[in-house]
Amino acid sequence: MADCNSWSGPLFIVGASRSGTAMMRSILNRQPLIGLATETHYFDDLRVRPSFRKAEALSPEQAAICADYFRSIDDRPYGMQGDPSRSALSREELFRRSESAGGGADGIFEAYCRFVAEREGKTIWGEKTPRHVFRLNDILTAFPSAKVVCMVRDPRAVVASYRDWRNQGGLNVNDEEDYQAAIAAEERRAKLSYNIVISTLLWCGTVNAAVGALTRHGSDRVRIVRYEDVTDQPSATVSSLCDWLGIGFDETMMDVPMHNSSVLPFAKSAGVSRAAVDRWRKTLSDHEVDVIQTIAGKCLIDAGYQKADVKRDRIGRVREYADLPIAVARAMLANRKRMGNVVFYSWRRLKAAAVR
Repeated sequence: MADCNSWSGPLFIVGASRSGTAMMRSILNRQPLIGLATETHYFDDLRVRPSFRKAEALSPEQAAICADYFRSIDDRPYGMQGDPSRSALSREELFRRSESAGGGADGIFEAYCRFVAEREGKTIWGEKTPRHVFRLNDILTAFPSAKVVCMVRDPRAVVASYRDWRNQGGLNVNDEEDYQAAIAAEERRAKLSYNIVISTLLWCGTVNAAVGALTRHGSDRVRIVRYEDVTDQPSATVSSLCDWLGIGFDETMMDVPMHNSSVLPFAKSAGVSRAAVDRWRKTLSDHEVDVIQTIAGKCLIDAGYQKADVKRDRIGRVREYADLPIAVARAMLANRKRMGNVVFYSWRRLKAAAVR
């Protein structure tokens, strides 16, 4: 696996599918140069909080909040109530590292991601957060050398996966009761957030946001990769991606864990599998498929997917739309701690979904 790469990041992985982005992160982290952090949600959470968005310079209190935000993620995944004191990275070390990155919240973010990469002996830094697909202009403006991989997956598989999601293992819980409680809370949040119309609109929004970023920033900086292309032709697809990144490819990059599956248990060395590609055909009803295909419409076709031949259910679709206001309110309540400005958060996503 020869490497003669002068580019050193950052690299971001975004998209509609948690399992797809997790798979791609695992694949790329098998490359000797790449060390990507797990989900930080930084661009859609901390960075857009009013006190940070309006600040020209961080106060000592803001700097401490920002540092502990990433130190918590270093202890446990985002949303799992990590303890910053258990991080191997101190506030002072993070502040020192951020100085060479320009300081401020973005500098602390970069310092944390670089720390994650360097801890693994890697030089190309970055992270993966699926919903950062709605923040690509911010990301690519803040980091002019950044590259982004946008993962796209069949909307029917994405909706089925989100509907059925629950933690399948892979987290180092170690019998910690508060960690187990945090995982249970995340499963409840996902269940309360699910609605077939909302999920499909969000899928449309992610595809449109990815295409928009590709159009605006160019193919040198943005690459759209289909989940199914990785599972069906893993070597060819990942090799082509490595060429785009200017790094070496090796077959051992395919030896990755099973991550974030809604039904398959965590496996440390599952490899790239297409077992979940067509599972939606067995788990979704004709009504659900019809709703997804109707809402996704042209976006589904443009993304390279074909509509399944199912019975049209107009009355059922009307019922789904009638239930939408209650579903939106329930989802907003479940995600209120993640949304920041709820109106702005929702508008950005609905606007992206309505582009086509």
